[in-house]
Amino acid sequence: MRFSFSIVDGFLAGSLPATLANVSPVASTWDVGQAAGVDRRHPSNPSIDVKPPRLSAVALLFLPPQVAGAPADIVLIRRGAHYGSHRGQIGLAGGRAESADIGPVETLIRELHEELGIPGEVLTFHGSLPVRRAIDGSIVLPCIVTAHWSAWDIKAAPDEVASVCLAPWTSLTNAMRSSFAFTMFGVRRESPLYRVDGVTVWGLTASIINAADMLPLEL
Repeated sequence: MRFSFSIVDGFLAGSLPATLANVSPVASTWDVGQAAGVDRRHPSNPSIDVKPPRLSAVALLFLPPQVAGAPADIVLIRRGAHYGSHRGQIGLAGGRAESADIGPVETLIRELHEELGIPGEVLTFHGSLPVRRAIDGSIVLPCIVTAHWSAWDIKAAPDEVASVCLAPWTSLTNAMRSSFAFTMFGVRRESPLYRVDGVTVWGLTASIINAADMLPLEL
């Protein structure tokens, strides 16, 4: 089933995608068993409850375009040096759930403020995309979010975000997608790939964008 934006504060008609695919309501609480269908039983002894995977939320975050009449921008970030094996990678803003976070909305409100300086009161949550498993085994829930916030007012946290890339959503449609084959941990894999203003988007982030399958208005 496809999702259509209604009137969104701060966005002119036609600046957002006409529809997105695979969008469900955002869960009100973190429940890895229900949200991800994760089997927590030990493979050799079902009576043993395995420690649940780490939970994270990321935002497919739309900002109003910087030029009137242009498509809305999607926020991509280059991770800072403190992200270990993920440092320098292009991704979506967001991060791991903390114990005080009731659900993914609270996680993203906190993370978007910490990483980009965007206050929670300007965010609107429209739904979530299918959960993903990261390479490290953690569960990642992507959420569709709009922010009535100027790109010029973004204040990236230098220890977490090395740089911010604003990509018009029209550059991230499946019509603009190519593919990329690579080997990781001895396993050959294939990933969607998008190129935007010299930035290459692949891996988990590209798979999230690919699942959204954003479509423009039909002429």
